[in-house]
Amino acid sequence: MTAVATDLAWYVFGVVPAADAERLEARIVEARGLAALVAAVPLSEFGADVLPERLNDREWLERQAREHVEVLQAACAAATVVPFRFGTIYRELDDVRAMLDARRAELAASLERVRGKVEVGVKAWAAPLEERAAAAASGGDYLRRQLAARRAAESASASLADAAAAAHERLLRHAVEGVANRPQPPELTGRREPMILNGAYLVTSAEAVRAEVESLSADYAGAGITFEATGPWPPYNFVDERREQ
Repeated sequence: MTAVATDLAWYVFGVVPAADAERLEARIVEARGLAALVAAVPLSEFGADVLPERLNDREWLERQAREHVEVLQAACAAATVVPFRFGTIYRELDDVRAMLDARRAELAASLERVRGKVEVGVKAWAAPLEERAAAAASGGDYLRRQLAARRAAESASASLADAAAAAHERLLRHAVEGVANRPQPPELTGRREPMILNGAYLVTSAEAVRAEVESLSADYAGAGITFEATGPWPPYNFVDERREQ
């Protein structure tokens, strides 16, 4: 995030152990064994009085959010990271140091919790109802027979919820922790298929989860359900990070 104004603030992407910071190609601020990944940003774009309006500018938001993710992705490849939420701003570098000092115990505990681990996302999508019914009628396994017998929308929705819960339980077997977040609506995903699972899994290795996703895709193909694994990501869903200004 390139600063073009003289009236600056400091954007904080996340925190790493100070011992890991030397491996990173990023500007850092250290205090009490912790290092914050920071960038100077203009208050004309990130100030509290203008940021709400900027967040409604889709092009600006996508550009800044992409940089936020890229910085954290690069850090995650070389260090343990506690990612901060998009838009975490401090007015002075001394304010960043004060934050690290005040939150040292909390941040150190979060770093220890996710040390050696990454987050893998898994999303599941259901074909439109009419396509699921056609697929179910043509197959022989228990799930397709079940969906064929429940072509009504309410019954099909219940079956999809059961499938999502069963898939989540299977994925949890390969994870240290996992969470099923609220599925995203089509206006956010850009897909016409409804999302039925929006899972995140904290893992020591992404490969076991990816293998399970392939197995789930095969098992549920006849029901019109597809699965997608993403990541590895910084552990966004597994740290207790609160937004501060």
